[in-house]
Amino acid sequence: MKFPSLSSVLIGNQYLCIEHFSSNGEEMIAVLLLENKKEELRILKKDKVNYNGTFPEKWDKKIPYILTVNTNQVIQKEVAGVDLVDEKLLHKAFPNTNWDEFYFEIWRLETKSIIAISRKTYIESLLEDYTKQEIVIAGIHLGVCSLSEIIAYTDNDTFMTNHQTVSWNETNPILTPNTETPQTNYIINELSVQNSHLVAFSSVLGFLSQSSQNTGNTIEYSQKQYDNYLQRNFFSKGLKVAIGIVLGILLINFFVFSHYYNLSQETDVNLMLNKSSLEEISKTKQRMLSKEQKLKNVMAGVQSQSTSILNEITKRVPSSILLTELVYQPLERKIKAKEAIIASDKIIIVSGTTMNNQDFTLWIEAIEKLKWIDEVVITHFGKNDTHETLFTIKLTLK
Repeated sequence: MKFPSLSSVLIGNQYLCIEHFSSNGEEMIAVLLLENKKEELRILKKDKVNYNGTFPEKWDKKIPYILTVNTNQVIQKEVAGVDLVDEKLLHKAFPNTNWDEFYFEIWRLETKSIIAISRKTYIESLLEDYTKQEIVIAGIHLGVCSLSEIIAYTDNDTFMTNHQTVSWNETNPILTPNTETPQTNYIINELSVQNSHLVAFSSVLGFLSQSSQNTGNTIEYSQKQYDNYLQRNFFSKGLKVAIGIVLGILLINFFVFSHYYNLSQETDVNLMLNKSSLEEISKTKQRMLSKEQKLKNVMAGVQSQSTSILNEITKRVPSSILLTELVYQPLERKIKAKEAIIASDKIIIVSGTTMNNQDFTLWIEAIEKLKWIDEVVITHFGKNDTHETLFTIKLTLK
C-alpha cells in the first residue's frame, strides 16, 4: 500500500488555477477548478469574468491557488538561442534593464526562447490584493511560459489562448497576438481542455511536479510561495491533530476513571468494615484523580500555551527549513494501566529538514533568545539516504 507524502497531504487534491489576462483593454480572469483523483486530473468547474480587484466569493479559499499573470503588464519576447545562462538571454531580449525591479521567466524550446517579464511592484501588488481577500497564492507563472508543461502531453504544435497564438514550430513566430479567439478544445493527455483555460490548466502540472524546466526569479518566487503554503498548512493542521489526540486521550481516561470509580463504590459497600481495604480503595481513587488531573493539566497547557509558542516558532522559520514534526510536552513512557501518566513538562521536540546550515544556525540562535526558552539542545543532525539534512531539537521552557 502506497501512503501519500506529507506535501501531498498538505496540498490536498483540489487546486484553483487562474489566468489574469487583458482583452480589449479590460482585465479578465479565467478560473479553473481541478481535482486530482487516483492520479488523474479532472476539471470540476470553470469560469471567465472581468476582474476589478475582487475575486468571486463562490470559490473555496482553503485550497491552493496557482496564478498565471498574462496581462498587458507582462512583456513577452522570443529570442534566438537557448543559452543556459539566464543573463545572456535577458541581455539579448532586454538590454540595459535593471533586473532588481523585474520578475522574469524563461521558456526554452529547441532553438528559441520565450522571455516574459513584469515589474515586481505590479506582481506583488496583485498578490497583496489576494492576501487581503484571505487567498493564499501557492504558485505563480508569467505569460505563456507555463505551456512548456503540456508539450509532452499533446500532439498539437499550435495553441490559441485568450489573446495569443502560441506555436512551437520554430520556423514560424512562436507568439502572435490575436484580436479575436474562437472557442476550441484541445486534448491534453486524454483530457479535453477549452482554449480559454489552457494557460491556467498548464500551470497546475508544474505545481504538482515541482520540477519545471523553466528558469528565472519567478520560478524561485513561486517555490517560496509553495513552501510558505506548506508551512502554513503544516501548523494549521498539525495543531488541530495535536489537540484532537489530547482530547481523545482525555476521553479514554474519563471512561477508564468512571469504570474504576464505579468499582470502587461497590467495594466501599462490601468492605465497609475492613479498614485496610478502605485505605486501599482511597489510594486507588487518588491515583485515578491524579491521572485525570494530569491529563487536564496537559490539555490546559496545550490550549493556553501551544498556540502562542507555535506562532513564535513559525514566525522565525526561514524558507530553507521545513518542519515535519512538533511534539509538545511528550510522554516520558507509554501509558500503562495502574501507572502514573508522566509528561515531560516544559519540553518541546521539533524535527524537520534544512537546505541551508547557516539558516539553521541562525534560527537556533533566534529561538534561544526567546524569553520563554531556557535551553535549546540539538539531539540529531545529519543526512539521510536521499542526502536531505534532517534535524531534531529539544526546547526546554522556563
